[in-house]
Amino acid sequence: MKYFLFLNHPKGKDVYQLTKKREFLLREHFKHIKTLSMNLNINGQNYNCIIDYTAFSNLSNFDCFNCQDPCCADNPTIYNSNTRDFILDNLVLYNSLTKNIDILQENGYSFDDILNSIQNDNSMVPEKTVEEEISLCTCSFKPNNKSTLCALHSMCLEKKLSSEDIIRIKPLVCNLWPLEIIAEDDMSLLYITLPDDFTTGFTIEDYYDTPCINKELVSSATFRRKNPEGFSEKNYVPFIVAYKETLIKIFGNKFFNSIKNLLISEELIFESDFDDIKEQIFKKL
Repeated sequence: MKYFLFLNHPKGKDVYQLTKKREFLLREHFKHIKTLSMNLNINGQNYNCIIDYTAFSNLSNFDCFNCQDPCCADNPTIYNSNTRDFILDNLVLYNSLTKNIDILQENGYSFDDILNSIQNDNSMVPEKTVEEEISLCTCSFKPNNKSTLCALHSMCLEKKLSSEDIIRIKPLVCNLWPLEIIAEDDMSLLYITLPDDFTTGFTIEDYYDTPCINKELVSSATFRRKNPEGFSEKNYVPFIVAYKETLIKIFGNKFFNSIKNLLISEELIFESDFDDIKEQIFKKL
């Protein structure tokens, strides 16, 4: 089995291939839960999917502006032309956030070298600078000394682009994080879920170390020692609420409404949960 969202990771199978133990845990989990089956079009391809729909009621608080964990720790994908063209069209803004052009020039690269790298290199910077001189993800930036944010997303918001444009420009894995999609080796079936107490044994993300989807973690003294600000418990909302626009734009209205209606019918969420919520995709400093 494979982590579907990481199939284009620069490190290949070392990242996207599940171990046999994780595969076993996934299959056991999906045997014992309520699921929703649906055919989804993802990036122009149709897939049969089994959805762990109750996971979409899990509480989340994506307080990126107060988070000290560098979620953007590496380049999660080989970037496509949408991302590359957007950066090339907005080099000044891109460099003002990431400092990547300045860093590469300080290290002896010409401007033409840098443009060529954005156009052709897997991570849009010369390979030997990846996670070295260019630390973390190529597209990450630090607005202050504590948080790490996505330059692509911030640039889109600065330019007042639509949610469709944000989703087109950012890699799919980044748009959907921390949603997990695991595929059969032959791609005949996708399993969709979120990291939580029940799934963390096979998800690529560690639920117990991820405060934005683990409300219990943020109430611990250990977490608060490192993170005295942010992650207010009252700001946790169901994942389907926080990611409404993203889920609709990527998977469609049928996907969103089917899950929403099931969750409401089982009283796992309520219609009022969607009142007066600023969705994650539109949040900015």
